[in-house]
Amino acid sequence: MHRPGPEAAPATAVAGSAPAGVAPAASTGVAAGAVVSAVRARGVVKRYGGVVALAGVDLEIGTGEVFGIIGPNGAGKSTLFDVLCGITKPTEGEVFLFDRPVNDVPPHEIARQGVARSFQRTAVFGEATVRENLLFGRHAASSHSVLGRILHSAAWRRDRDAFEAKAREVLELTGLTEDQHRPANVLAYGVQRRLAVGIALMNDPRLLFLDEPAAGMNGKESADFVELVRAIEPGRTIVIVEHDMTVISALCRRTLVMVDGRPVTVGPPGEVFRHPEVIEAYLGADDE
Repeated sequence: MHRPGPEAAPATAVAGSAPAGVAPAASTGVAAGAVVSAVRARGVVKRYGGVVALAGVDLEIGTGEVFGIIGPNGAGKSTLFDVLCGITKPTEGEVFLFDRPVNDVPPHEIARQGVARSFQRTAVFGEATVRENLLFGRHAASSHSVLGRILHSAAWRRDRDAFEAKAREVLELTGLTEDQHRPANVLAYGVQRRLAVGIALMNDPRLLFLDEPAAGMNGKESADFVELVRAIEPGRTIVIVEHDMTVISALCRRTLVMVDGRPVTVGPPGEVFRHPEVIEAYLGADDE
């Protein structure tokens, strides 16, 4: 984290296309001119003591959009990500999810509103099977009392059957059906990352936050992951923090660039990658 420099002008979207050789991201499906937001941040500031991690971020992400957040190390992108999904509360400003303020809403209640996230580190239960991991992921959707679970009430049995059906659906969607009875800790790294996304999908979220999902993947694993996100995209808003620009270009219609805790620009990946301040942040200024 850094102390921010001078405040940037408000980030605005610009027209553009994905870089040559990369398949463009799909359209959001939201009608032109429609005012529909899944995520909205207004004047978000986050301080840790005397260090300003976020310096007045304004942001709006449309329903059904796949949106990227990028920036060099220490830019504040992970802090912004945590604030947007409700894990971290802002020092100033406000965050809205589907037009509902969430500053004072605890994370488990946000999850019940159809919001899920993955983490930078692969968060799976290593000794449990793939299928068991998925069922653990459904726990947040359960509202049964302890007594109802012990007595196996009719409502509990109905939900159990629904959970099993959802697990089968997610196994197929993530390509993990053949691995469902294997312990998670024997899976290859890229497969574990797919399982982590599958766990998040078990609650059928309408808003999914993915934190560096392609980190550590090789080229084939990254390509497979792009196809997975494209498969789960319909009907969902997806927010991705990622360092792999190929993944961002392939998936995101718009991308926000963070530098020193402030937004520099937002727009199609092919445009923001050519922004002078973005080039300087990643490559450094040329000596004159």
